[in-house]
Amino acid sequence: MKKEILLSLALMLATFTPANAQDAGIPTAEREKIERVITEYIIANPELVEAALIELNRRRTVAKMLPTIDVYRSYLERDPKAGVMGNPDGDVTLVEFFDYRCGYCKRHFSEVRKLVEDDGNIRWVLRHYPVLDRQDEPPVSRLAARAGEAAVLQGKFSEFHVALMTSRGALSEQRIYDLASSVGLNVKTLKADMSTKILEKRIVNSLAVGQDIGFTGTPGYIIGEDVVLGAAGLDRMKEAVKRARAATKEVSR
Repeated sequence: MKKEILLSLALMLATFTPANAQDAGIPTAEREKIERVITEYIIANPELVEAALIELNRRRTVAKMLPTIDVYRSYLERDPKAGVMGNPDGDVTLVEFFDYRCGYCKRHFSEVRKLVEDDGNIRWVLRHYPVLDRQDEPPVSRLAARAGEAAVLQGKFSEFHVALMTSRGALSEQRIYDLASSVGLNVKTLKADMSTKILEKRIVNSLAVGQDIGFTGTPGYIIGEDVVLGAAGLDRMKEAVKRARAATKEVSR
């Protein structure tokens, strides 16, 4: 708790100026007292300066992303053909852009899954974002994304997604089909669906939207008016969900 308080103080100092203090109606003597307290805290905890600057940069990045996210929000949150986990009627929607070959996505998966299951009222929308393929390698990320989209058509997306995200070792085309078979998917049908132009178009659209928003890697999470970049940890995700839920309740009043 102390760290969060000090970080908030550091952020306050980063944006605290005589002008905005005057606008807020803070007397000069009181402003000087606030500045002195904040400065003393930062001198005693200099590592907070770096943390505050990182957080300030993150907030600025999110602010730039949000207008574009709002343009696509209906598509991102309510696409009827998207893979969905958690509570389909949840009061908070968590949108994740991910790549099945992303180590950070896999390591963070258990934490996000725990958050969704423990909460019980989160709608978790998975958007394929296969960005890790290289020109001199087989397009395994793209193949896995196509398989994930095809699994939705057989009503087995959740099972297949869990199998892929919890699998260990390098992912290959054969490994994708083996995991599909292990969760009850008809692999012959899966392959046929994976080859359709409509399914490929869904992958292309997801990539285009993610790039337009500004995601440069995976994982990336959209939770209400917040964006969580990378494997930020369970506490960070909980905070975002709490804010999104509070905002939803405020709008419904």
